[in-house]
Amino acid sequence: MPQSLHIWITGAGRGIGAAIAKHLGGRHRITLSGRTESTLQQVAEQLPSQNAFTAPCDVTDPQSVSAAHASAVGHFGTVDVLINNAGIGVFKDLAEMSLEEFDAQIAVNLRGVFLCAKAVLPQMIERERGMIVTINSVAAISAFSGCSGYGASKAGALALTRSLRQEVRDSHVKVTDILVGATETEIWAQEDRDTNGARMMQAQDVADAVQMLVASYDNPRTHFEEILIRPQRGDL
Repeated sequence: MPQSLHIWITGAGRGIGAAIAKHLGGRHRITLSGRTESTLQQVAEQLPSQNAFTAPCDVTDPQSVSAAHASAVGHFGTVDVLINNAGIGVFKDLAEMSLEEFDAQIAVNLRGVFLCAKAVLPQMIERERGMIVTINSVAAISAFSGCSGYGASKAGALALTRSLRQEVRDSHVKVTDILVGATETEIWAQEDRDTNGARMMQAQDVADAVQMLVASYDNPRTHFEEILIRPQRGDL
């Protein structure tokens, strides 16, 4: 088990990001990023005060990402683990989706992964030590109706991180994708959660997997490259 690590989590104000923070915050130093300061503070209040720092961030904005990263490093030191968790979904058929809705998903789900990885990589490569975990979706590898824009953004992020994994392997930086199936978070409409919630995974189930990954941080023999997590009864 590694010593206390500095873990930067995007989309940390709710859902899977908040669950990850609560799982890891007892042992590790957590920088919580998201667009809404108030929700980040609510999560921070559930962690040991010495292990929690909030750095509001819009992952689509290069200046915002750069400022949040600099703030995190200034408070807790170099980022050891980046968890790309920020994400949005607009679940409509392509014919009904506006250009603005499509672009917004690409901006958060793909551009955000690029910008945050770009921020942490120089120090990770220099130190020959680091981990980047991207919370992705089964929509990156499976086709669902009403998921064309979301699936495209997630498939793009998967292609990006698969290539990045090869680029930094010799620098001993671990890059992992977690492809997550239906999880009961606010990305789903309340009606869907009411109807299918019993079949969905919970955010803490994904957090368990992240905790396992972080525990392998200093293991030089293993690299969890991709983890696929689906509800026990399959996709919805």
